[in-house]
Amino acid sequence: MFKHLLFLGLLLTVSAVRAELVIISDMDETTRIANIEKKVKAGVKLIGGVKPYEGLKAIYNEIQQTQPDTKFYYLSNSFPFLYDGVKWKKENGFPEGVVMQRCIGDKSDSFKTQKLKEIAAAHPNASFLLFGDNIEHDPDFYREFAATHPQLNMKIFIRDARLIFPREENMIYFQTEAQITDDLNMSEETTQLVKTLPFHKLVPNFLIKNLRKRLIKACKNAVENCRETANARVMQVIEEINPMPVIDLSLGLVISDDGDVLEN
Repeated sequence: MFKHLLFLGLLLTVSAVRAELVIISDMDETTRIANIEKKVKAGVKLIGGVKPYEGLKAIYNEIQQTQPDTKFYYLSNSFPFLYDGVKWKKENGFPEGVVMQRCIGDKSDSFKTQKLKEIAAAHPNASFLLFGDNIEHDPDFYREFAATHPQLNMKIFIRDARLIFPREENMIYFQTEAQITDDLNMSEETTQLVKTLPFHKLVPNFLIKNLRKRLIKACKNAVENCRETANARVMQVIEEINPMPVIDLSLGLVISDDGDVLEN
């Protein structure tokens, strides 16, 4: 009897260790450097090709290599005729997985909610890692998903693409992937790879420009004062990003008239 109970205990332990892991990832501004906040410019980027966020790619690939049974789902509110998510994912070296893009007739405010429900139903005993950004509505979709599925074990990671440093219980916001490698138990190799990526590959220049424009628009003072205030806040934001990406602050930084971050 004791041997039977011991064997049963071992089976339960092995099953727990092998619990299924599901990654649900947004695409635009989460895996794709898309400038989705500015629709026209995002469209222009589609013509020239959209590059990946290398830090998140490295994290996803390590998860896939260390846990090969992990299921990946890539969700996008963008239509397939704007870009082929399957082709983009493959060409840019992301792990294999199911790509779900909105079709004509699908509503942008309900498409992801419905797909999240379907994924949860397909994996009722899995642990979930959810990745998104705060340019549009990923925090809302994931917040609702967590509230309606309290039985699921999940962690939510949101790229702070607006660079506003939000804090929220049960969501982990990050400005660069170097901030979440510990949360995800990444190897030293992946951690160092992410930490040594150039600043512009972790925080694209257009995110800085967009922040500057929002600050100027919200400013009520004279135009020149607004620009000075916005530039000062941009510099503060860069310095607040921790750990600091590879950028030599000792050289000094200049904000150009277009909002580019330049090293002297």
